[in-house]
Amino acid sequence: MRRLLLLPLLLMCLISCDDGEADEGASLSIVAVDFPSYDACRAVLGSDDGLVMLLPPGMESHSYDPTARDMVRLSEADLIVFAGGPSDEWVETLVSTLDNPPVLFRLIDQVSLLEEERREGMEEEGDHDHGHSHDFQMDEHVWTSPRNEISIIRNLSAVLSSLDSDAREAYEMNAAGYIAELERLDEEFRTIVDDAPLHTLIFASRFPLLYFVREYGLDYYAAFPGCAEESEPSARTVAFLIDKARNLAVPCVLNIELSSGLIARTIAEEAGVPVRTFYSLHNASALDFAQGETYISIMERNVGVLKEALGESDNR
Repeated sequence: MRRLLLLPLLLMCLISCDDGEADEGASLSIVAVDFPSYDACRAVLGSDDGLVMLLPPGMESHSYDPTARDMVRLSEADLIVFAGGPSDEWVETLVSTLDNPPVLFRLIDQVSLLEEERREGMEEEGDHDHGHSHDFQMDEHVWTSPRNEISIIRNLSAVLSSLDSDAREAYEMNAAGYIAELERLDEEFRTIVDDAPLHTLIFASRFPLLYFVREYGLDYYAAFPGCAEESEPSARTVAFLIDKARNLAVPCVLNIELSSGLIARTIAEEAGVPVRTFYSLHNASALDFAQGETYISIMERNVGVLKEALGESDNR
């Protein structure tokens, strides 16, 4: 339905709309569809001048539909940065209708892709497949690995430099500084995993963190795969996760930000452990966004959560 409505809305907007919000002081007009894309742009640019994020802060990304204003912004951009997976097919559809299309930077093009997994105990496919073919269902959450994020930042810097050569030195310097922070973050995660007595995580929600666990050699169990819609898991799935939490003696059950915590609380209560939030950075909360939180500052919260989840004491 979203795709069917896209083109008529776009034509109507281009005829009747002019939001007048462009930043005349910015040399480039950049639209980031989601928070990971926005943060990468902001890091390389060094500010948010000329940068717009379409996904409203605090909204669950899989429930987002573009507005008329969003489509006008996309049509007027010099650069669009987005994940590029199945959830973003509408961006490609829109751009294909433009006479002077902007440059597209897809996060998924910057790294080696993984196939979304269906692990033991997960809900059956049912209505959670987005209607896509399952010959190879790409996992689009590439940013969840800090190593992937380093590649994204490095390549985005090159693209921005090609579009705005006068600022090349600034872009390269900003990218280098951010990459140094990402490398530090990566080393923190590796140290935790190397020292931890456990190496399995229990997620009582969707699991958009395949790139993260693969990067650090971790195992996991979850209620749903990464692109599943938020819904009520079956009693079978809940019982499976309770048994796994008990048998593995995990110190806590994990829940993804912006997901309902009801099932997580049920599983945690039965297993006798607390619930902790693990951030996948699909989006930032309204408060975090207003306070200027970044990929790195939010990921830093995962450092302590991962340490607890893997049974590592702070008093080593």
